[in-house]
Amino acid sequence: MIEKENVEEKGTVAQPSNHPSSPQGRASTAAALGYAWDAEAFRTDDAMKATGLTRSTTIHALDELIELGLIRELANNRADNSYRFGRPARRFEFRADAGVLVGVDAGRFSITTTVANLRGETLARSQHTLDSSDEAPTRRRFALFETITDALNTGGLSMDDVVAITVGVPAPVDSHGRSPAHATGFWEMMNPRFQDYLKEVVPIVRVENDAALAAQAEALQGPLSHCPNFVALLAGRRLGAGVMLDGRVMHGAHGGVGELEFFNYVEGLESATGFVDLVDQWIRSEIESGKIPDSHPLAYTPNKDLNAELELPHLRIDDPAMRPIVERVGALLARSCEVFSCLYDPECVVVCGRIAEALGDAIAHARALLADRAHLPMPQLIASTLGNDVISSGAVASARSAAQGGILALFTRRANGAPPAPGPTHVPASGPTHPAV
Repeated sequence: MIEKENVEEKGTVAQPSNHPSSPQGRASTAAALGYAWDAEAFRTDDAMKATGLTRSTTIHALDELIELGLIRELANNRADNSYRFGRPARRFEFRADAGVLVGVDAGRFSITTTVANLRGETLARSQHTLDSSDEAPTRRRFALFETITDALNTGGLSMDDVVAITVGVPAPVDSHGRSPAHATGFWEMMNPRFQDYLKEVVPIVRVENDAALAAQAEALQGPLSHCPNFVALLAGRRLGAGVMLDGRVMHGAHGGVGELEFFNYVEGLESATGFVDLVDQWIRSEIESGKIPDSHPLAYTPNKDLNAELELPHLRIDDPAMRPIVERVGALLARSCEVFSCLYDPECVVVCGRIAEALGDAIAHARALLADRAHLPMPQLIASTLGNDVISSGAVASARSAAQGGILALFTRRANGAPPAPGPTHVPASGPTHPAV
């Protein structure tokens, strides 16, 4: 059997219909790549079993992937390095170093870029803090580009290495990567046509709502990895929701499924302001009114020095001065869960972002309130374990998913000497040219 396998492998003649540019070739090579994408080191038989392809078609597809640079054949063909009679079966592995992915959290106040290999493993990161001048469309686009190039340079990489990029923005995003008009222009300001800007220099580009990316990260890495129906609530400086139903992130016609501006009109919520800003407002108000005693650490902190870094660690229900604020946050979380229950019928609501860790007591209070409120069964309320990187993690995961769907065509074009669609990969030193605002 071993000898037969290797005779077939050495004697297989590629058929024209199996070329990756033909429909049959694309299908078989894509199937082999789909298996290799998440597999550890594997043999021909493993790929055959997973794909259902014949031996000769599998061998040809794997050889095509080697030629394209997407998998490699391992020099040591025995996993345990031991000797056995006859020629050993060929073994392969996916080339995670064949290109890189870029995930960007393009928030209002900072831009964080993560560079990862094709397995999604982090290689480098960069963060830029933004000021008010960076809200101009041209400045925001160039701030994005600077952060990306800084992260690539840190990893000894260039834009030519990038296969796919996903950018998360605090705005609804449609299927074309664009945000609808907003009454104040905020959504267009947060997403100044990043899709058009980046597609000039990166082969595969996605722009997504940041909360939708948080939901993707939770589905892959968080405690809800086996839950097909949940809401990921970004609750930092603004409120936004990523809605996962039946295992898919929901978008809607204009990407507005998770927009929470309607909270402004819901009794018991009446604001889409994020919990970080609300807690800051409430603590300052309590200090000014004298409800927080002078002996409290926050009371003798100068007003100009108060910020979330100082305030959030004090959100404990066993602190008498903080208890009313903890309960107010808990009441908002409970009311949010009620609304989500009516709209989406989720199994869980997960509070995401840096603030999640500080809201443990508020979440416990919300659970107690929800115990007596039921139309549909109330969703379980939990805190995310992914911290402040949840959007970046989701962006890398999204870029990896996009790359899987487009990398075969991209590498085939490169192998044939054709320029990658839709444009060149060369990036001028000053950054890519940008379309008109």
